[in-house]
Amino acid sequence: MSRMISYRLALPFLTAIALMGAVFGFSRGASSAQDNPRASTVCLDCHSGQDTTLAGTAHWPSTAPHDGAEAWAACTDCHRGDHRHWEEDPTSYPMTNPSKVTAKAEAQICATCHQNSHQQNTLEKNVHAASDVSCSGCHRVHGSRQASLLKQAESGLCLGCHSDVAGQFARSYRHPVNDGIVKCSECHMTLDRTSRPLSNNGTNVCGTCHADLAGPFPYEHPATLDYSTEEGGCLTCHDPHGSSLPRMFSQPYEPPHFQLCSQCHVVPGHNFNPMHGTAWAGKPCNDCHTDIHGSYVSQLFLSESLKAQGCFNVGCHQF
Repeated sequence: MSRMISYRLALPFLTAIALMGAVFGFSRGASSAQDNPRASTVCLDCHSGQDTTLAGTAHWPSTAPHDGAEAWAACTDCHRGDHRHWEEDPTSYPMTNPSKVTAKAEAQICATCHQNSHQQNTLEKNVHAASDVSCSGCHRVHGSRQASLLKQAESGLCLGCHSDVAGQFARSYRHPVNDGIVKCSECHMTLDRTSRPLSNNGTNVCGTCHADLAGPFPYEHPATLDYSTEEGGCLTCHDPHGSSLPRMFSQPYEPPHFQLCSQCHVVPGHNFNPMHGTAWAGKPCNDCHTDIHGSYVSQLFLSESLKAQGCFNVGCHQF
């Protein structure tokens, strides 16, 4: 009986101790979700000046709060940890530095805000992530004044790693990447594939700029149907970075060999067909097959102007 009374007397005291421990954080166990607040102001007490490296970017808008649930972007959104870092011992409780973790881990940190197809691709099958090239490999959050917070202008950034491509842009016929007219990402970013629904899969990459050649046509040239630069298509005939040949052809297009066309079309006697006589012998293929990307009138991509010369008479190249 006396033990029961003592327990009843002790119960309120023990309850108070437990509540105090919850309020004042007596426990040294694992931190809870509340131990990882969205904070920025307290960070600047030690890391002064870091806010100026973000000024003018979406990570530090001047009119938005920088702490708490209403913060547009807080330091602890990227540099994760808990309040013991600044309240007790920074060394014992270090914050995460995204640039020091693996490519996949950093992509996951960035993806908490940047939930777009680029982030999806990076997390799933992007070749950069597979090579352990992280977001920080291209982007610099603190101090960048480039578009998309790149470390430097896009062409120099990409060619810094892809040095084998740099020489191709010095050729006579090229995409004007070094001139700043075309960006690498205009072609390659859209080639990223993702298994997520409603995402861009990068089809018709070349047709984005060359819409007049993209069709659809009633008569399609099979070589142009796949516009992905990873699987042929336009690259069957063209070198996308640069070439020493007109129209950025990947192979010579001069008689009598016609390598560009003959790599697919081996038609005996076609180029020197005696039916044409000497007037047409050895002529370049597109003297007749003018609509080579696709045609509205001819399954052979022949020019309508050839009607006047009798090419479409019965027994010849009828439309």
